[in-house]
Amino acid sequence: MNDSEIVVGLDDSPPAKSALRWAAEYARLTGARLRAVSVVDWPLGVHADGRPVLRAAGVGQYGEVGHDYRAMISALFSEIDPPSDWVLEFEVGRAGNVLVRASEDARLLVVGTGEHVGLGKILLGSTSHHCLSHARCPVVAVPTPSPTAG
Repeated sequence: MNDSEIVVGLDDSPPAKSALRWAAEYARLTGARLRAVSVVDWPLGVHADGRPVLRAAGVGQYGEVGHDYRAMISALFSEIDPPSDWVLEFEVGRAGNVLVRASEDARLLVVGTGEHVGLGKILLGSTSHHCLSHARCPVVAVPTPSPTAG
């Protein structure tokens, strides 16, 4: 176990932004190294005729994470003013699987909650639920603050 590393899942959703802020604060309090992992699902899903949708938002033609998506996520990561030993990684795959694998030796995995509702949750599943069910380390599921929270 790497007691000095916290892994956090990061995308541009409000739950992931909340998770990043929480993880950064916790890492500072404990002196841990933060590793943010941004995962783009590939393929995103299937067309009505059963063919896979191979162009997810942020993914290029051959499955690489696109420049614009990298720039947007990098800007989010920069907002937490990361020390030089904190890192941001980009991965392509099923988010839950990638985050569980990335956190195998970590002290903690931090994920946002509430990323899918209704049909989206049925089709794509819940990344946070997958991580809570399969991670080998403790998992913190950070809710998105309500708009009225102070």
